[in-house]
Amino acid sequence: MKLSAGNNKTYPAKAWLKRFGLAFLSCLSVIALLMVVLDPFFHYHAPLPSFYYTLADQRYQNDGILRHFHYDAVITGTSMVEKMSTRDFDDLFHTTSVKTAYPGATFREIGDSMRTAFRSHPDIRIVLRGLDYSHLVEDPRKLRTDMGDYPSYLYDDNPFNDVRYLFNRDAFLQYLLPMIGRRLAGRPGGVMSFDEFSGQDDVTYSALAALEGKTAFHVDRNERSSLTPEETEWLLANIRENVTSLAEEHPDTEFLCFFTPYSAVWYGGLLENGGFGKQLEAERIAAEEMLRIPNIRLFSFSAEPAITAKLDHYRDAGHYSPEISGQILAHIAAGEYELTGDSLASYLASEEALYRGLDYEALSAQAVE
Repeated sequence: MKLSAGNNKTYPAKAWLKRFGLAFLSCLSVIALLMVVLDPFFHYHAPLPSFYYTLADQRYQNDGILRHFHYDAVITGTSMVEKMSTRDFDDLFHTTSVKTAYPGATFREIGDSMRTAFRSHPDIRIVLRGLDYSHLVEDPRKLRTDMGDYPSYLYDDNPFNDVRYLFNRDAFLQYLLPMIGRRLAGRPGGVMSFDEFSGQDDVTYSALAALEGKTAFHVDRNERSSLTPEETEWLLANIRENVTSLAEEHPDTEFLCFFTPYSAVWYGGLLENGGFGKQLEAERIAAEEMLRIPNIRLFSFSAEPAITAKLDHYRDAGHYSPEISGQILAHIAAGEYELTGDSLASYLASEEALYRGLDYEALSAQAVE
């Protein structure tokens, strides 16, 4: 390319670069504007009624749901609450609910998310919260670092790190462009229902899946492990900082907490590896802490063999089916399987008797029935 000289003449290459730079900045501005206006992760505002919003990535969308959706009740927890139906919950409790599941989450992550919810919705009537046994004895400040980066730029109020959202390739290609395409095609707007999202399931619920290849159990029915002082300290801090403190801060909200019912396979594993006694002790301490708070109601289904020993309703040793999720909602609405200060000891005795005396040979035989 031939360049001209002289102070009053324009170099063609420089002019091209200038035009390219302006075009590039214009494209970035349009992309950023579209992300702000359509906002597929609900970071800035509630969904626009004329566009359709897909629910697909919980940790990227839950914070916006809690900030900007209209609701007076929340269903929250780990993947153990994913199959809970908001429609059934609303019918049973006369609420308008949202569901925010955080697969694999610690109590800290879920507690932090509920503080976000209360900041924008201080009049939440009901919180239904699943409490995973596997996260009871845990550092109260722990977050899962083995599940990829957290999109913290979506959780805070710092506008400068929003560039990670405004120019997020996946958000643009997988969410925003399909929204525009659907709108141009004249298809109706709205938001994917929480039930439709959680209903997308290609896994198999069966005894074979629940046993995870296990063909025999070698349990120690006399196992008597107990928590160490450090484990007890962690457990108490975990419950107080991430569960009971929320209820104390919001005394007008009813917190319906339930221990998520892992299958009998999981309990058999505890009796094999020497953790059953610790588990019972952790349940007792956690329950006692929660039951001292007037607006917490606590439920547990783990002493019910019709649930935990029915392996064809599990997809692995812990995750239960939509049918069990529906049963849990119905039982809680009816006040069944509720723990109280008077019933806790007998409940724990029933749970201990069930799993120390369970016929594990018959349990493993379900896979071939």
